[in-house]
Amino acid sequence: MVAMRALHSWRGILAWRGVLALGLALGAARAEAAKPRIYGLIAGSEQEYTVAPGDTVWSITGRFTMNRDLFSSLNDLAGSDRLRPGMRLKVSDRHIVPQRGADGIVIDLADRTLYWFEHGRLKARFPVGIGRLDWATPPGRYRVVGRREDPVWRVPASIQAEMRARGEPVVSVVGPGPENPLGKHWIQLSNPGYGLHGTNAPASVGKYASHGCLRLLPEHAERLFQEARDGTAVEVVYEPVKIARDRLGSVFLEVHHDVYRGKPVELESVLAWLRAAGLGDRVDWSRIAEVVARTWGTPEDVTLRAATPTPAEPTAWDTRGASQ
Repeated sequence: MVAMRALHSWRGILAWRGVLALGLALGAARAEAAKPRIYGLIAGSEQEYTVAPGDTVWSITGRFTMNRDLFSSLNDLAGSDRLRPGMRLKVSDRHIVPQRGADGIVIDLADRTLYWFEHGRLKARFPVGIGRLDWATPPGRYRVVGRREDPVWRVPASIQAEMRARGEPVVSVVGPGPENPLGKHWIQLSNPGYGLHGTNAPASVGKYASHGCLRLLPEHAERLFQEARDGTAVEVVYEPVKIARDRLGSVFLEVHHDVYRGKPVELESVLAWLRAAGLGDRVDWSRIAEVVARTWGTPEDVTLRAATPTPAEPTAWDTRGASQ
């Protein structure tokens, strides 16, 4: 028990490093905002999920990278949130795909999803656990530079210091096995100290839960370990607001809580962003206000539609969205 308490204490971190990483994240976000991107692909679907033993609302929303507000909008649950095995729930893992190039990996910190591209196509996408607010995963361009199976976790000095400050036994090395937070597979990135890895806490995947590294479900970490070659480009981005346009010209808007800034996404900034993208005359401003207000973190159709021939009837809006 003492050893386990010491291992769990690595969740506490030093604030200065979190502030530095957060500054990097926000700087990258401002750079992205200056040059609005219009994406062309939406992946995922709304689907039915059967609750398994041990499931919680927290773990399910992480697995499908959906926020609690969207989950609540799709399911009418009692306030206790007690789930029963066999219960059927509506879930959604729909997101605008932030593609950058023909090959490589893009990880969007806002939707906690890893997108893997090969020959211009989306090969796979996985939920990913990312850095907590006090230890934000830094956006940037990296590459895969190595890998280890059954890795040894050498506890960073900062985490050891935190253990010591809490009066807990200091753990400096954790060998392979069920208590190792790195899981069975580690994929090293070109940023020293950061990597993609499995986890012994699968419920934390899809959440802001790590010390900056990128946690994957064990089966996803193993697949990347086997198939993602050294030299694979890995770009980490932070896009709380994303725009997509399909082949028919419909415009979709996805708005997430701006977690790393700790404040709501502002409607005026979204409107300015859409104008800068050249879409000001193609979108319905009232729909945009609704999307920003509820911040469901899922693509919603905000296309400006022609009014129906009968003025007395309310205007009908197509809110079905696109899927991969």
